[in-house]
Amino acid sequence: MIEGVIFTVLRGLVADRCYPSIFPQREVNGEYVLAATLPAIRYTVVSATPVPDICGTDDGTTDETRVQIDCVAQTHGAALALRDLVVVTLQSVDPPCTRDQGFVTFDTETRTHRATVDFLFHPSSEVVGSPP
Repeated sequence: MIEGVIFTVLRGLVADRCYPSIFPQREVNGEYVLAATLPAIRYTVVSATPVPDICGTDDGTTDETRVQIDCVAQTHGAALALRDLVVVTLQSVDPPCTRDQGFVTFDTETRTHRATVDFLFHPSSEVVGSPP
C-alpha cells in the first residue's frame, strides 16, 4: 500500500524514474552498473510495525511503515534539491507521514551524489469517522 502511494506522489518529480528497492542496472564487462537516468528516486521499506487495536493487528493497512527515500543525482546540489522537493511533497500525503533521520553521501562506485531521508508513515492515525 505505502509503496504505491510513494510511487504515485513522487514519480512526477523525476519523470517516472522512481524505483522500489533497486535502481535499474546493466551489465558491462561482467559487472553491473547503474543504468538509471539521473536524477532518480529509490524507495525501500525498512520496517512495518503492526498497530495493535481492539480487533488485533488487522491486515497491515494500519502498520506504521518506515521508508527510506534515496535521491540520487550527478551533483551534490541536485541531490539536495531533489531531497527538499521530496520532503515538501510528502508533507501533504495520505496516509500522513513524519520525516526522520537522513544523510548525504557520495557513491564512489556509481559516481553519484545521494541524499537520503527516512519517513515514518502513520496510517493508523487517519480519521475514519467520529464515535457516536
